[in-house]
Amino acid sequence: MPLLNCYYYAPHNHCLLARHLDHDLRHMAAIGTAVVSVCVQESQLANWHHQRLRNVVDRTHAHGLKVHAVPNRWCGLTAGWLDGLSPWTLENPDALWPGREQRGIGDPRHPKTEAHFRDALRAMLERFDFDGVVWDEPRPPEPLVIEFLDRMSAFAKSLRPGLVVSLFAEAGNLDLAPALAATRHVDYLGADGHVRSEHHAMHRMKNTIFTTHARFRPLLAEAGKRTVFLLEAQRHRDADLDDYLANVDRAFTLPMDQLIFYYSAHEMSPPCAARLNEATWNAVAAAAATAG
Repeated sequence: MPLLNCYYYAPHNHCLLARHLDHDLRHMAAIGTAVVSVCVQESQLANWHHQRLRNVVDRTHAHGLKVHAVPNRWCGLTAGWLDGLSPWTLENPDALWPGREQRGIGDPRHPKTEAHFRDALRAMLERFDFDGVVWDEPRPPEPLVIEFLDRMSAFAKSLRPGLVVSLFAEAGNLDLAPALAATRHVDYLGADGHVRSEHHAMHRMKNTIFTTHARFRPLLAEAGKRTVFLLEAQRHRDADLDDYLANVDRAFTLPMDQLIFYYSAHEMSPPCAARLNEATWNAVAAAAATAG
């Protein structure tokens, strides 16, 4: 059975009641989830989100689940759900990547960028009891960024021994597999991918999980790496539901060491979202049951 990781992603950014958070976490545990991952913006380490984030971490642990942090667009070098530029990016134009200034991407070779990452990781791991870190889609998708995140992974582990670090590439970047295989400090490596048929067209296309799995897993396994894949259920709309339902069970049985799934869909009507969520949760429970 793979390590089952639920992308709950941003409950602390909204008016989520504690009893609703407990309801969701109780359900995640019941279907076999082991880890819950939530996004962390740099600014949330000190501003009014601070207590909300702590509440999510503490309540997750209270339900017997591990909790992993997903650094959200730190210096523009990682992806994430929340868009926008951090105060650091606006205040340090000299540290931006030459030629990528308009996109607000920090230069991983600049000492200010590394210093900011180290400060943010230290603040995050000293203030919150996270069990792991997930690097979501290195941006831009270049080996230089992966090398930087690998180095930051080593630093994070020096702050908290036993920390579990995962990194997955965006589905369109199939050529990144060798760069991932060359990392030394990341525990789980892989990619995301849409849960859809190859022939099914969506409003926002990326490679399927079947394509990325076929590309990344053999190469990473040959390098002795543990694999992680995020089964992309976001960006699905009502018209995509039937195709998702036709592929979800096959996707959840792909061999991997860590499987990340979204807890719920957010671009569908309530009836369709309910069907997609139920199919996803059933697939999670089936994957968890394989341990027996």
